[in-house]
Amino acid sequence: MKTNSQKYKQTVIPEVSTGDWKDLTIKESRAKTFEHYHTHYLNKEKRVKNKDIGITVEFEKQGARKTAHGGYVYPEKMCLIQVLDKLIRYAKYSNWGDRKEKDPAKVIGYLNFNVKVKIDGRMEYVHLVVRVSNDGKFHYSMEINILGNKKNR
Repeated sequence: MKTNSQKYKQTVIPEVSTGDWKDLTIKESRAKTFEHYHTHYLNKEKRVKNKDIGITVEFEKQGARKTAHGGYVYPEKMCLIQVLDKLIRYAKYSNWGDRKEKDPAKVIGYLNFNVKVKIDGRMEYVHLVVRVSNDGKFHYSMEINILGNKKNR
């Protein structure tokens, strides 16, 4: 990983639209998100290298479940699945998260990232979490959280 003296600045800002997600029910949104994850990330055994700290993040089924079925469902969040690989690639590392008691023994902890993205032309900040395993692998693992005030949407 890079040292603290090397500052990373996000220069590529992914863009996405909520257009195809606005008229979906919660059930339809969850199904579409889960299917997109499987088709574009899991079935292709895709890996993405993060530009900030240089880790290679892998995709697994747990990440699909947490993204599609964990937390609130709204178009601005669910449409981000279309650019998840870009979000991970350009995200800036923010801090370390310790493992939780309920985590499997193979989990060491979590790397937290923030990334800018344009959703329907509006700049948003997104929080991503990558799980660190004791086998030295990094897995996208948690739901996408849009940071900031949703009241203004």
